Amino acid sequence: MTRHDHEDNDVAALMTSSLAEQADILRTWNMDAAGLLILMSPCEGRCFFCAQPAVTHPPPSDWTPWSRIRDLLQGNESARLQRLCIGGTEPTTHPDFDRSLTLARDQGFEAVELMTSGLRLAQPGVAAGLREAGVRTIASPIYSTDPHTHNMVCGTPCHTKLLAGLDAAQAVGIEVRLHTLALRRTLDGLADLAAMCLDRWNTPLSLAPARPKDGVWDYGVEAPSLDEVASAADHLPAGRIQLTGWPDCLLPDHPRGAAQVIQLYFRGQARDYGPRCTDCTARPTCPGLVQALLQRDGAASLHPI
Repeated sequence: MTRHDHEDNDVAALMTSSLAEQADILRTWNMDAAGLLILMSPCEGRCFFCAQPAVTHPPPSDWTPWSRIRDLLQGNESARLQRLCIGGTEPTTHPDFDRSLTLARDQGFEAVELMTSGLRLAQPGVAAGLREAGVRTIASPIYSTDPHTHNMVCGTPCHTKLLAGLDAAQAVGIEVRLHTLALRRTLDGLADLAAMCLDRWNTPLSLAPARPKDGVWDYGVEAPSLDEVASAADHLPAGRIQLTGWPDCLLPDHPRGAAQVIQLYFRGQARDYGPRCTDCTARPTCPGLVQALLQRDGAASLHPI
């Protein structure tokens, strides 16, 4: 698996570790013990900040091989974990997705947390089938209450299908967890989006920083500064929004959190600290600031506690 400069070495190592090793690493990060299965396969989205041939049309040689999936999950005979997080490009497009769930259940996993676009959930019987196979939580991205805005971000007309899929998952008893990216083009609608997530699916919206990808999108133009993010989120009720992947000095009174597979995804961004962070009381546990933002804006936007 190729590691890029914008990715964190520790998370890259986590993705290729055994289940027992993964559980130990997560405990040191004060996260619940769980396994992490990464399924690389074609993505259905065409999001402007991510889409490239390696994501939308990867050659089959780049898909996660069944041998890797099998070997990882069979490790639960000794690890004895109950929780499995499944992430990747779009796990549900992987040809071995269904039998991965079957093997996970046979190996003793009782609850699967699935990172997915959510689009396939709208198909008849899919949500119920996932619930029967052990999926207890889905973690999906959402960008706006407005279909046009959401579809513009995703590069495909998927807003109606996403909402139907989330409704279907909730109807069969799957917990719905939602996250969005801090983007200049969607910040104005953050309050309405957070309200919809809480009112419709009874979940707070997790707000995360976007990943830089050289040659894919203009990070300098599209990614807001810390001050812009703070301005958009500061007035929102704490129960409607959570922060994940941000330094602790950004809105320190707002709760942190997201589905665990999403926390891991955004933890994977390479980070750093500014000179002003040295004496900050939050430094021992603070995740720092995404390097691309620190390099673009400098440390002036950091406000040590």
